[in-house]
Amino acid sequence: MLLIIIWVLGHSVEAQTPVVSQRTNENVEMRIPASEFNDETIFHLKNINGDLNAVGYDGDEILITGTKIVTGNPATRDNFNPEEIYLDRLRGTNSIFVFVQHPGVEVEVRGDELHYTSNRKNKRSWNENSLEFEFNLQLKIPHYLMSHISTINGGEVVVEGMSNGINAANINGSVFVNNVAGPVKAQTVNGNIRVEYEETPSGTADFHTVNGTIEVIAPKDLSAVVTFKSLHGELYTDFEQIEYLQNRVKRNSDGNHRLKIERSSPIQFGEGGPEMRLQLLNGNAYIKQRKS
Repeated sequence: MLLIIIWVLGHSVEAQTPVVSQRTNENVEMRIPASEFNDETIFHLKNINGDLNAVGYDGDEILITGTKIVTGNPATRDNFNPEEIYLDRLRGTNSIFVFVQHPGVEVEVRGDELHYTSNRKNKRSWNENSLEFEFNLQLKIPHYLMSHISTINGGEVVVEGMSNGINAANINGSVFVNNVAGPVKAQTVNGNIRVEYEETPSGTADFHTVNGTIEVIAPKDLSAVVTFKSLHGELYTDFEQIEYLQNRVKRNSDGNHRLKIERSSPIQFGEGGPEMRLQLLNGNAYIKQRKS
């Protein structure tokens, strides 16, 4: 009788032992030689989960390094395939796309657009496996190359040193842009945007967030025309040489000669120049002078 009780207790302890989830951490490296692009090529990097840190440099090739982390819940112990998740690349008409390939989707390029479509054959097994992944990447991009850099969850987008424009996007995270020239677009949904210019802007700028703040740091000789829209926020600045311009009027093209007047008055900083558009829903915007 005593032996039976001991066996039951031992069996109960063994049954309560937790099953540890699977996890792998791998280095990532991709090199795109100069022979695959030219001055007119647009470089796209579309991440899903994780940080992106891009730097413009004087080199002639695109270098991508970083880490890939894949985690599977206990149910994936017998079907844990992190090699099915990887960085891939495709060419467009005038673009290069680097993106995350994973089961459950099919990816194709149409012209200069990248399209993800659901692969029903693999989607069910992908959902059952419930693998989670993130790529934390560092990029070195020839500074003259127009680039579109984006992530979605769990990371920040940081870009600096691009001389011919940048498009930086996030959804659940912040965007930071430093020392850039040319057209600049920075947008997110849940996060802040901070852009720092070492020289007065030389191209148009679009900054847009839904839940966050926008902060622009510019030289004391800033010359631009700023438009600002926010449902629950204000625009603040320590620049003194500003002037409110007349509201703009747009004519509809429906033949009825109706006019549309913009809700916000443009504000001229300095002598005027490229347009800088700031748009928020819940948050303030700040245009500040560089301290040095």
